[in-house]
Amino acid sequence: MSAHGQLNSLMRYPLKSTAGWSVEAAELSQRGLLDDRRWMVVDEVGEFVTARHHGALLTVQAEPGSAGELVLRCAGLADDVTAAPSFESSPVQVKVWGDRCPALDMGDQAAQWISQVVGRSCRVVYMPDETKRPVSGAASTPGDIVSFADGYPVLLTLQESLDALNEGIDEPVAMACFRPNIVVSGLEAFSEHSWSSVRIGELDFTVAGPCVRCQMTTRDHRTGTRRSDGEPLKALAQTRRTDDGVIFGINLIPRATGTLRLGDRVIPTLLS
Repeated sequence: MSAHGQLNSLMRYPLKSTAGWSVEAAELSQRGLLDDRRWMVVDEVGEFVTARHHGALLTVQAEPGSAGELVLRCAGLADDVTAAPSFESSPVQVKVWGDRCPALDMGDQAAQWISQVVGRSCRVVYMPDETKRPVSGAASTPGDIVSFADGYPVLLTLQESLDALNEGIDEPVAMACFRPNIVVSGLEAFSEHSWSSVRIGELDFTVAGPCVRCQMTTRDHRTGTRRSDGEPLKALAQTRRTDDGVIFGINLIPRATGTLRLGDRVIPTLLS
């Protein structure tokens, strides 16, 4: 394998836990890819709602606009909805994992629409620029921020790692099941877990550690239904188990802002 790889896929997920959008180029900010997970579904008390328990969310397409608006589509619903945050209204407090942060409500029409998909009363919220949710963990530095992503601004996976994983699975899984932002090819399978940092194009990232995987990976990324064979977690448990859980891919913290493009050279720095 070469000492460097190539960026061969860029994905962003505007509304957390819904379908991803493939792009040829993306602006990178402190929070991650532009518009990635800036919107989120919450329940009546502001707690985040995800496809871990509500797989139907994966069938929703959320297209972002330039001023916080969002177009929501779903094959199971006849009408699309266009919603926008009210920048004049007071923020609401929402919770994502252990973090509480202010967000803007997207209005009753979006709430009614997403409640039909989920099957319970929910609302859609937006993270405005003023909200600074800090990144936690030993790799973070003061000022590092993240969107409504689980914990880190960017998730990177290797195509070779998926290929190696699928060798032990009767019905191979798609990379989309792991919901990465960046997919790289041209490097040795699972070598990403030996990186301390990585340069993609002209932009540098700190590696914050492996991504611990959950039951969400066992859902079909197109239909939201759960696989009956327990894959890919079953296979990962045989080869990629750690004290924290089974892992696939790595979390990244940006150390620069700029543009990422398909074809960018990927140069990792190994742990010493």
